[in-house]
Amino acid sequence: MSTLKDRQRAARRARLEREMMERQEHAQARRKRNLSILGAVAAVAVVIIGIVVAVKAGKSDKKPTAAPTTSTTTTCTYTPNPSLHGDATNPVDKDLKDTGLPNGEKIPKVGTRDMVMDTNQGKITITLDLAKAPCAANSFAFLAAQKFFDKTTCHRLVPEGIYILQCGDPSGKGDGGPGYTFAHEYLPTNDLPNYPEGVVAMANPNDQDLNGSQFFIIYKDTPTTPDDQGNPKSNLAASYTIIGTVTGGMDVVQKVAAAGAKPADKQGTTAPKLPVNISTVTVSDVK
Repeated sequence: MSTLKDRQRAARRARLEREMMERQEHAQARRKRNLSILGAVAAVAVVIIGIVVAVKAGKSDKKPTAAPTTSTTTTCTYTPNPSLHGDATNPVDKDLKDTGLPNGEKIPKVGTRDMVMDTNQGKITITLDLAKAPCAANSFAFLAAQKFFDKTTCHRLVPEGIYILQCGDPSGKGDGGPGYTFAHEYLPTNDLPNYPEGVVAMANPNDQDLNGSQFFIIYKDTPTTPDDQGNPKSNLAASYTIIGTVTGGMDVVQKVAAAGAKPADKQGTTAPKLPVNISTVTVSDVK
């Protein structure tokens, strides 16, 4: 039979065991809670790291693209005319004038310039198209600054087949020009009519790639005739650089055309009956 002391010791032992069990249960619960918190923190960290990596990867993949640059200038080549001074294969052409060469660097190819011709029949304004013929426009500005066209005449009028008034030759004979040439620019190869009324184009010898100072104004649409297959073909080959259009004084050109042309001279040139004497030519800055 147990004594009172034995029962008290047993009770103390049982209480101690319960306290230890409770401590263990609390510790286990605390560990589980801490593990849960650590797991949640780790999960959030993984998500954050993933987002940071994705953003950095996106930034590295999407490198800034440079904005496309569109040049507003071009380079023009002006070639000395060997006939200016002559050589072993080219005789001297006394109708050429020694003008030097225009600057061909950084020539504007956007916008327009106005070329104004003051004549005894009235003022004619030609708007030069820099997008189509920047080198021709630059050449006209260069020559006009030298008064190259002053006191010259429009030496040729063609009243049938093609309808042109031709100017720009100081010799007045159709053979003159500056001491240089330059290549074709805009040729209307896919247009009909390819040279409509009001268009201004460069004249050149025998459709060659040798432009100088001569130009012509179309005063009536260039007609077409059927070719061997019956397709429309322009009476004027697309071999002449279009430089712009008449934007003022077309009535002056029409008046000269209406008066007709003189009989052809020895070279076959038909001059206008109504003389067109050019007093000055000026070319504006780029607009």
